[in-house]
Amino acid sequence: MEATGPDERVFRAHLEKGSFQSGVDRGRWWLVSVNWPHSVIAVSAAERDNAPTEYAFRFELANYPAVPPTAQPWDSDLNGMLVRQRWPGGRGRIPLAFNPDWKNGQCLYLPCDRYSIEGHDGWRNQHPEMIWNPVGDITQYLRIIHDLLNSEDYSGLRGS
Repeated sequence: MEATGPDERVFRAHLEKGSFQSGVDRGRWWLVSVNWPHSVIAVSAAERDNAPTEYAFRFELANYPAVPPTAQPWDSDLNGMLVRQRWPGGRGRIPLAFNPDWKNGQCLYLPCDRYSIEGHDGWRNQHPEMIWNPVGDITQYLRIIHDLLNSEDYSGLRGS
């Protein structure tokens, strides 16, 4: 299938770039699917008892990369939002970032997220390294998720 719009063409080109492929080669993430304007990407998680070794995230990418993506934990088998008990859990930033009650689970509570940045202008000064930069690529968002899922604060499934 040929990419039709400029946003999809740019995204697909970014998937071929070194930054995305380096993460694939290191086992940090991998592409599950692209069904424009959505893409599902799996991100590896630290091993924890009774928890998955990866989580899938469904990204909404309309007007990429000019407009920041938004992502939600995804159940690839059911092709729907991950049930709240299966979201990542832990302490510190984990329950904040992966909060199924934030905007009804439609996005992650992160400065790089299209919807979460709204109304959080202070984040631009507090977390400049996590603000979406339209000259970058999807790995900006993926690195933040990967770092969280591989931090000491991550304990496994939210419901366990």
